[in-house]
Amino acid sequence: MSKSNELIEPEHPNLKWWGEHNFELNQPKAWQFGSLLFRLTRGLQEWRLEFHRPPVQYDYEQKWHQIEDPNFGFPQPVKVERYMFKSTQNKLQLMPRLADRSVVIKPVDPIYIPAGQRGTLYISTPLWIAGFVEGQKDPLFDIPVILPKDTWFGPNHRTGEICYATSVDGRTELHQLKPRAFRAVTPIEFHNTSHQQLRFDRMNVPVSALPLFYSESTGRLWTSQIKVLHEGLDRPPRIRIENRTPPHAGEVMYLHPPRAPASALFNMFDSFF
Repeated sequence: MSKSNELIEPEHPNLKWWGEHNFELNQPKAWQFGSLLFRLTRGLQEWRLEFHRPPVQYDYEQKWHQIEDPNFGFPQPVKVERYMFKSTQNKLQLMPRLADRSVVIKPVDPIYIPAGQRGTLYISTPLWIAGFVEGQKDPLFDIPVILPKDTWFGPNHRTGEICYATSVDGRTELHQLKPRAFRAVTPIEFHNTSHQQLRFDRMNVPVSALPLFYSESTGRLWTSQIKVLHEGLDRPPRIRIENRTPPHAGEVMYLHPPRAPASALFNMFDSFF
């Protein structure tokens, strides 16, 4: 790595990459979030965002650091966005957000829930970076750290929605799910009250209907819990978004409300066998 791109190493691995930053006039600040290079500059009457995203990003790229020389040359292509103001304030807040549409997760191995059983599956979904300034309700920018692939979710090509796809290690024990800087944990509690064993291969998680929390004690970002009650193959499962995180999350701090109200019509499963 060149000298111009030296790291300011945290004293210990710190997953909390967000927070409020003070900018002097014409001062740039730059970060590397996973494989995303990211620079913000405050002008007298504009904020300028530049970022470089490599053609291929890997989900294991979960480290971050502030770049010591914020003026170093980004590789091409560089995306530039400029936000005009009458006059800029010196504070800007970088915040994590959940994805802006549902995320379809595909467990590495299919999951079975025997008749009469219940259990919790911990999954994680990718995060976005949003920039907030005082006086503006909506963020100036809102971009994924790692751009997920698009996928279609629905019973056929006419009925359904475009979602993001991510493969996950769904874990039944939280400690087996590695804390990651750019992913949030969603606990999904299944209760199979039917007389058949269930199996599912993929699941559509309505993350845009979930609030986002941070737990300092576990070093993780969390969403509220989702409950799935399956009563029989003749009817769709009942799905409820809880307004709380599970006890495992410890004490949490509320970061963001849901992006969109929960629709009673969303369908998390296209098939149960």
